[in-house]
Amino acid sequence: MAMTNHKSRGSQHSQQTQRGARGSAVSRLDRWRGYKHHHRTTLQSSFAKMLQEPFQTLLTVVVIAIALTLPTALYISVENIRQLSGGVESSAQISVFVKKGARSAAIEKLGEQLANLSGVASVTHISAATALEEFNALSGFGSALQYLDENPLPETFLVQPLLLNDSAKLVAKIHKITLVDDVQLDMEWLRRLGALLDVGRKLVLALAAALGIGVILVIGNTIRLAIQSRRDEIVIVKLVGGTDAYVRRPFLYTGLLFGFFGAFVAALMLVGLGFWLEESVSELASLYQSQFRLTGLGFSGFLTLLVIGGVVGLAGAWVSVRQHMYDIKPR
Repeated sequence: MAMTNHKSRGSQHSQQTQRGARGSAVSRLDRWRGYKHHHRTTLQSSFAKMLQEPFQTLLTVVVIAIALTLPTALYISVENIRQLSGGVESSAQISVFVKKGARSAAIEKLGEQLANLSGVASVTHISAATALEEFNALSGFGSALQYLDENPLPETFLVQPLLLNDSAKLVAKIHKITLVDDVQLDMEWLRRLGALLDVGRKLVLALAAALGIGVILVIGNTIRLAIQSRRDEIVIVKLVGGTDAYVRRPFLYTGLLFGFFGAFVAALMLVGLGFWLEESVSELASLYQSQFRLTGLGFSGFLTLLVIGGVVGLAGAWVSVRQHMYDIKPR
């Protein structure tokens, strides 16, 4: 009999334990659902409050958009120039001038010798007669050439290097060949362009950092005004037991939305700027017989800009909340 009572008590205890486990599981699930619901409703209410002040919201979004557009436009410009310079670098050639009076067999052998050098992608032979015809057609001094007793232009080879960085070593090798009179490689301007592009990248980063701080301050000031206007509401929420995380969440979502919308408007401004410049850039490229086309923001750049805008907006809101909201305490 005692054993039976003991078993029944054990069974009741086991059932109570199972019910407690289920209750704990249900409560955790309910808390998670409540947490998601609060985030969703907070986001919706933050957006609704922004719509209630359309002029102030539009002004803040436009300021953020301009601050994001300037460094992004400069970055896109630097990248387009870098791509253009890369195309010029890939077409860089070494001009090899043959000594006057060289025989045809020796010139042909020189071409084979140049082609067999390491680091050479291709070799093109331009005869003296062909060079004179091109000079006659392009220089505008064709009438003066008829008074020359002989063709002053030498036999020439255009050597295309595999790598631009190996051009100096390749020039030194070609200079040692007996039949070569002179070698020209004018790459100094490309090095200067590369140095200017490096400076441009650093300037873009500095400008982006400065304007990013400006955006943080703008959003921080906007959130500060929102905190002050809702001071009584914050005091009441804290009096009834609202946590700091609960109180600051609407303001963080407001900063996030400001940054997101500012980045979206900035992307639209960049797209419009690209369409505005496309025709002029294409016309300029055609004048130089180039296939260059302006590269815009792109989808990945668009997503990156949205992320940056959201992060900057969230950072501005966080700074303002940390500085102003925690000073509000119920008496």
